[in-house]
Amino acid sequence: MEPVNILIMIHGMSPESKKQSPFEGYDNFWKALVRQNSRLEQLFPHNFTGLDSQPRNFIGVEWGNEYPLSPEPSVDNLREDQRLRRAQNFVDRTIGYNHLRDYKNGSGSSDNNQQLIWDFPPGILRSAIFPLREKIITRGFGDVVYYTSEEGECRVRRTVYHQVLSQIDQFATEPDVRMHFIGDSLGVTLCHDFLFGIFTRGEESGYIKDKQYKLEQGENDKEQFLKWYEKARPGANTLKLGSFTSTASQIPLFLMRKQNLVNQLANEEEIDARGIGIIDSDRIQWQLFFDVDDLLGFATRKLYNCQQALREIQVNSGTGIDAHTSYWKNDTVIRETAALLTRNAQ
Repeated sequence: MEPVNILIMIHGMSPESKKQSPFEGYDNFWKALVRQNSRLEQLFPHNFTGLDSQPRNFIGVEWGNEYPLSPEPSVDNLREDQRLRRAQNFVDRTIGYNHLRDYKNGSGSSDNNQQLIWDFPPGILRSAIFPLREKIITRGFGDVVYYTSEEGECRVRRTVYHQVLSQIDQFATEPDVRMHFIGDSLGVTLCHDFLFGIFTRGEESGYIKDKQYKLEQGENDKEQFLKWYEKARPGANTLKLGSFTSTASQIPLFLMRKQNLVNQLANEEEIDARGIGIIDSDRIQWQLFFDVDDLLGFATRKLYNCQQALREIQVNSGTGIDAHTSYWKNDTVIRETAALLTRNAQ
């Protein structure tokens, strides 16, 4: 019997202030993959519907984004994770240097707001640094800070896991299901955490332990999660990791969240990749891409065991902010991702 292949795409941090949907990026990447190998349309069936009600060959996950709507909804009518962008925009409008300069130029000036006129770096260098600081760090890294907090992690996981679990339930009775994840930036960590909860034995997922998730739909999601956990159990083995594609991985940062992982790394021990469903074999399961010019993307492979099943590729995705946000437009990423999906879906 042919396996059922499920492709799941999860976006990462966004340095942009404007409201946006991640589905345009998902669709463009999928079309580029299909142009590379048309067989992908047959290997990944047309069974999923995005939040924009469009049918797709993949599950596209949305978190932390606010869609452009008219009239604009109030903060109270947004999901809690969707409020992140508005909070970051307010911070940027309030303390961003471009706005602080207004005080020096006389608009809203006050003795309590004073800026140095001569400072290092000089103006030309400063103009290159500020966009990186105020887009990548204030907004982009702000998403990381949110997810590392207990409250932020719980809210993002609820949003992400619900979208995945509600769509894969239709395949619950299939004897051979293979999940293929594509994660970008912080989305790599979200994929990793989902897989860790499904495939790791002996440690209950933080998602399951979330005692605040009391809504009826939340309890149903937890039941679905535990059902797939059982399918991944050794002996059952009806759920497998097909492939995991990562761009701009931030896993090296997030490994520091758990003391047992800190202890392993302090002892110079590799992390067990079997905990996310990877088997040490001749088949690559986890493929990672990084750009050394990317301030928030890191090489990751050498921190894990099962090295034969992991492959890491350095690419040139762009410069400045583009180095972090343009991986899915890179020819090498497109070509190698299409090849991995095609090979592991069979």
